[in-house]
Amino acid sequence: MSEVLKKFGRYFLLDRIAQGGMAEIYRARDASINGVNRLLVIKRILPGCSSNPEFVSMFESETKVTMSFNHPNIVQTFDCGEEEGQRYIAMELVDGKNLRQLIQRHAELKRQVPLDLAMYIVEQASAGLHYAHAFKDKVTGEPQKIIHRDISPQNILISYDGHVKVIDFGIAKAETNSESTRAGVIKGKPSYLSPEQISGLPEGEEMDGRCDIFALGAVLWELLTGKKLFAGDNDLSVLKMIEACSTTVRPPSELNPNIPDYIDKAVLRALAKQREKRFTNAWEFQKELHTLIYRFNKSFNPADLSDVVKDLFKGDLIKDRKRVQELNQAAEALLRSGTEVAIQTSGSRSGAAGGEREETTTVFDVRGSGNGSPQSGAAQQTRGGPAGSSVRVARPEVAANAKRVYQGTSGGTGSAVAAPRQTRSTQMSSSASGRSGGGGSFLFLAAAALGAVAFYGPQYGIEVPVLSAYLGAKRVLEPATVELKGDAKAVEVSVNGQVVATELPATIRSLEPETSIPIVVRGSAGTYRQVVNLKSGETRSFEVVMTGGAPANTAGVQGDRLVKTIALRLGSIPAIDPANATVTVNGKPVDFSKGPFVVNMDETVELVVERQGYKPVRREFVIDSRQVQGAREYAMDVALEPLKFGFVTIRTTPSSDAILSLRDGVRTPSSEKPLTLKTPFENQKIPIGTYQVRMVNEILGLEKTVTISVQEGRSITLEEALPLRR
Repeated sequence: MSEVLKKFGRYFLLDRIAQGGMAEIYRARDASINGVNRLLVIKRILPGCSSNPEFVSMFESETKVTMSFNHPNIVQTFDCGEEEGQRYIAMELVDGKNLRQLIQRHAELKRQVPLDLAMYIVEQASAGLHYAHAFKDKVTGEPQKIIHRDISPQNILISYDGHVKVIDFGIAKAETNSESTRAGVIKGKPSYLSPEQISGLPEGEEMDGRCDIFALGAVLWELLTGKKLFAGDNDLSVLKMIEACSTTVRPPSELNPNIPDYIDKAVLRALAKQREKRFTNAWEFQKELHTLIYRFNKSFNPADLSDVVKDLFKGDLIKDRKRVQELNQAAEALLRSGTEVAIQTSGSRSGAAGGEREETTTVFDVRGSGNGSPQSGAAQQTRGGPAGSSVRVARPEVAANAKRVYQGTSGGTGSAVAAPRQTRSTQMSSSASGRSGGGGSFLFLAAAALGAVAFYGPQYGIEVPVLSAYLGAKRVLEPATVELKGDAKAVEVSVNGQVVATELPATIRSLEPETSIPIVVRGSAGTYRQVVNLKSGETRSFEVVMTGGAPANTAGVQGDRLVKTIALRLGSIPAIDPANATVTVNGKPVDFSKGPFVVNMDETVELVVERQGYKPVRREFVIDSRQVQGAREYAMDVALEPLKFGFVTIRTTPSSDAILSLRDGVRTPSSEKPLTLKTPFENQKIPIGTYQVRMVNEILGLEKTVTISVQEGRSITLEEALPLRR
């Protein structure tokens, strides 16, 4: 069982982002109150692996190799140790994606990675590897002869700021390793092994950094073509392809005719079977790529990588930033209250594009094969890499025609559950402190934090003994009702896939509130679809208009082919409404004001969002039916950029919701919907205008309102201590 929102030594685990066969990886922060100034990664060995000397040796090797590294293209290691019987490493958190995810997203969008960016990514990785290859002991000055041996797209990270970093030196070979690789044992991901890693070297020769150059060549070939260079039905077939690479490796231009011959030559040189024909070292490979980048594109700007990654993963970026803020607020509340919570999570590993099987770091034992051909051994290990994870809380069943307490009312299976909101600081205004005294303020805030966790926590699987049970019992949700209007007598009305009526009008009672419920009405005139999310005790009426088509996330026929559809829930920052925005899907306008709208899965969807005063957003994407796994809805956020804007920074003590309402003049509200942002935030782009800013912390009853004027290109900074409401 993994643990999140729990103290681990001097760190506080926020959420698990990956798990492999040897270790699990958590996003974490300092365990001190207000210690969020630095987020980091905790990689700790799994309890079951502590007794396996091979796994322990690999984990200790990674620690020993990376503790002294200090290079912008290698993930920094800050700390290591043992806590609760588990060895761990504290490392730099890279806010971004790995290269496998970048390749996969391009494949989903049927795009090609830009050639200059492909070369730039590998150039930066080469710089980090050259630093490792040439690294010398800080005390003795002796070369450490470090070789990564596990270079692959999964082990190259790209931050949203456009930085490229190499990770995972778990199987790196170094002069200081207590045990060198046993004869006949191969370590690494099969598709990126060098020929000498498979077949071995002549007596007296040692492995060197050129095996990493071969792996980088395979990565670059894949980036340029969108296809994996060595791909087979099983590991054995892949290893045989690499052994025959002198005849199986073709110039990447055969798959991508836009590649010039001079790029072909560099890639093929890196992929030469005889290591003497490759680049002498990673530094030489880096210099060659640097020259070719500007030969191909004289105006190349490294900052373009940041723009591309942010554009490809803008939805993930927005959701993850929100999630981090909420997890941190929950951590602050738990640290203040002295409560520790463990929640079971389900970590997800990043998969390969196009439905390829996920490739793991594998230990191959080829001894005793007799004929010299590689044979896959029994020992296999998958180490965690940065990927998403979700806290999952089981939903209780709905009792018909009865009041009940709903706890843990997250979305359906697989939906991310936000942690309860809580405060970041105990600082109060001088007037409040004067009334209650310093000790009173502290006790008040501590009690408020504990009470908030106890009340809101059960929704997210967090409970404070006794107090949660008492407060949770107060949260009673009334069943909701839907009224369907119409006069059709031969229809089939289904809710959650179950038929509940055969004619209209129909009244559907005992619906679970605060959850998305699909309603489908089928008749001879077509199909009516509606996804509702009702409040406690709410009754809502709908006019049934048959439009034809298939219900959300079910199979239906369009023309002569079978299609699958799903309800797309569109969100945006800032929020949009029909009064000031239009949304079109594949060129047809949709009414997003009524909730989710239906789109086809496994097909390219073109989404265009236009809002007055903002740049239009155009996005092409494919919703993979295999990935959504029966979900009724697919949520997507778009970030809108204003045409004319200034920059606003707001920091409040404690943290709060900053609600910015646009004013015509100062006194007359416009029709613009308020923009709500969580504090603190830095240099947020805000459309020009005069705003009333209401900063409010509902949990602690704190509030303050000010008026600001945002001018084009200008910056405004607010630092406010929130007083108690009067």
